[in-house]
Amino acid sequence: MAITKSIRHANRYRKIATTLAKHGFGYILQEVGLFHILSLPKRIMSDPNDWNTQSIGVRLRLVVEELGPAFIKLGQLVSTRRDIFPPSIVDELAKLQDHVPPFPYETAKSVIEHDLHEPLGNIYSYFDEIPIAAASIGQVHKAVLHDGRDVVVKISRPHIKEIIEQDIDILRDLARLLTQRFQWAQFYQLQDVVEEYVAAIRDEFDYFTEARNVEKMARALQHFDSVQVPEVYETWSSRRVLTIEYIEGYKLSELRYATVEFDKKKLAHHLVDSFLHQVLRTGFFHSDPHPGNLLFKKGNIVAYIDFGQVGRLSKSMRRQFINYVIAMTRQNTRDVAAAIYEMADFPEDMDTEIFEEDVEYLLSKYYETPFKEIEIGAAINDVFSTSHRYGISIHKEFTMLAKAIITIESIATELDPDLSIVEIAEPYGRMLVKERLNPQDRIEDVFREGKAQFGYIRELPKEIRSALKKINDDELGVDVRMPRINILMNKLDRIGNRLSFSVILLAFSIVMVGLIVGSTFGDNNSILVQLPVIEISFIVAFFLFVWLLYAIFRSGRF
Repeated sequence: MAITKSIRHANRYRKIATTLAKHGFGYILQEVGLFHILSLPKRIMSDPNDWNTQSIGVRLRLVVEELGPAFIKLGQLVSTRRDIFPPSIVDELAKLQDHVPPFPYETAKSVIEHDLHEPLGNIYSYFDEIPIAAASIGQVHKAVLHDGRDVVVKISRPHIKEIIEQDIDILRDLARLLTQRFQWAQFYQLQDVVEEYVAAIRDEFDYFTEARNVEKMARALQHFDSVQVPEVYETWSSRRVLTIEYIEGYKLSELRYATVEFDKKKLAHHLVDSFLHQVLRTGFFHSDPHPGNLLFKKGNIVAYIDFGQVGRLSKSMRRQFINYVIAMTRQNTRDVAAAIYEMADFPEDMDTEIFEEDVEYLLSKYYETPFKEIEIGAAINDVFSTSHRYGISIHKEFTMLAKAIITIESIATELDPDLSIVEIAEPYGRMLVKERLNPQDRIEDVFREGKAQFGYIRELPKEIRSALKKINDDELGVDVRMPRINILMNKLDRIGNRLSFSVILLAFSIVMVGLIVGSTFGDNNSILVQLPVIEISFIVAFFLFVWLLYAIFRSGRF
């Protein structure tokens, strides 16, 4: 453990340890040996009477607020993971406010001039010395370029990267130690949560990354007249300085006082439609669309701002997510579970039958509700939470998506209580189903999935040998489960069906082309055209094709 690799690190560890002990978490420090390693006096342990009236959630929030930027950002991430952490902790950490005193104008000016290699007056004709917002990572100033364009300038706090990197090292150490010593740390997947946090926080303090995110989102939404993304001014941007277009608009909480008339139903539709386009068409989406990151403009225009946090879904991930939603619409619990297996990592010894029974029980309340009335975000999150209890680790891309869907759904229903996300999603669903029927895509998918499943096939001999060894060792009384075999057979069924469908569709297309070409360019008196057997064969082949297609889709294993 690298606790004492530098005096500075050791001092920071002592600050963290003292803060934890003050708020009633000293027993954790003792258990992992930090009291001894850091030579901490026992007197820093707080009196239980000082904190036993406060919940764990409250005490955690107080610890996080006291320890600064890195811990606040981690707390905010934890507050979005309702699939892992209990409501008592999530709800309390959701109260965290990332507001800190601004740093001086002279410091901001120095950072700008150092990074952009120009006097501030040569870049901006006007620069407001008082920031309009200040947070732990940086602060924001209004300014005007020399061509008259209004902009906002985001500036990183001095030395914030070094401060956060130090805390990242410490958080990784603590997560590893706690996971080794405490069952609850394993259950809450602390190490995975910290790594998810590390990836997110590093993107946030690199404004080059945010600039690329803004530009990519602008391209993704360029055909939406009802949506706006700010323009980035790359010439006046760096890793620590970001100059972007200033957008004038109203926040959600300000709409009731707006002097502009809005059609809230249209705003809700534009918001949901543009978000679904991000997720299902491009696979690149704003993963933190809370009310502070959205503005509403005259003409019922929705503006996205602040692109420090984005999510990415590959083509296969988008299909996995659609498989999950389709399984829910069909009320097919087995397919819901199969979709979860594709979206997650799960224990080798997991009891899939009991898991599927729990999923069936959980979803029964949704199956009894008209699907258009279901809160999609809540349904997804409920299944993810149940999965977590079985040690299933949902891939972080999907947990980010679930968080974003819940947020978008909440804002949209506040704007229009009658809005149905499912209705807006239907055209995207039809489009994705159509793409699934594309012969070229189907063949590519079959080979891609076949390659992925080869790993499972290679494990079969090992699992069989393990089972035989147990039999030879007279362990017949042991309940030997091999859940991956069931999952593998499920996936092999899908691969076989997809391969059959792709090959037959390809063959059917070739026959059709052959007949058309033959009849168009061939000799009309040829025996090929005159023979009725060709027409009969074509009709028979067509009906066989339709029957096979029906059988595959009816099986639910496509």
